[in-house]
Amino acid sequence: MQQFNKNAGAYDAVRGKITYPEALYLSLAERASAHDAALDIGCGNGVSTGRLKAWFRHVEGCDQGDALIELARVNYPGLLFSVSPAESFSPQRRFDLVTSATSFYWMDRTRVLANLRDWLNPGGVFCAYKYDFPVVYGQLRDFIETELADRWHYYRDPRLLQYDNTLELMQACGHLVDCQREVFSNILFLTPLEIAQFFLSTSYVTRCIKVEGGKDYATRFTEAVCGREPAEKVAVNFDIHAFTATLR
Repeated sequence: MQQFNKNAGAYDAVRGKITYPEALYLSLAERASAHDAALDIGCGNGVSTGRLKAWFRHVEGCDQGDALIELARVNYPGLLFSVSPAESFSPQRRFDLVTSATSFYWMDRTRVLANLRDWLNPGGVFCAYKYDFPVVYGQLRDFIETELADRWHYYRDPRLLQYDNTLELMQACGHLVDCQREVFSNILFLTPLEIAQFFLSTSYVTRCIKVEGGKDYATRFTEAVCGREPAEKVAVNFDIHAFTATLR
């Protein structure tokens, strides 16, 4: 999504706080038939790409956003990053693992799944994983869910609302086997300010602000979040839904 690239600095600051569970990467590393190389498509600022370097000797990422890739190169100077849409990405090698972190639904998934025949080594693993709308516990829950129902809902992309048929798309690919969907627990503890910054970085809130022209909405929303929650840290459910498959 281009708004992530246009606001790359703000995106980088807050999305680094939204971490993925170690259990996910351990599971993927155990399934991979080798640990020579891994690729992260739609990698954004590299926060998900960097997690792969503990398990694979060579790690690289690609994203169509040039500003995001510039940040990824700064954040993870030891990794290789390319500016390219996943659909047309042409790497110089094959991989034992290909991942897509909270980005696969923005892509032409059928084309990307077809690319796995050229990207993966035989027995290599693909995983597209994401979190759905996060659940903020405590005193902020009603306020956040009211904002979603009354304001943000109208600006959420249909791909965020419709049934996710990624598993069925994988199962329809003759070159993929062992297709499955799993859930990995992922409870994070964020400050009220970080919670406000996260939602202000989403596609639906940024579009809401752009369309409605509420220039002061970010300030009012941040003040409302911080004023409603006295706790220093708040539990937020970012449970991960992971779709995995193996190349024949």
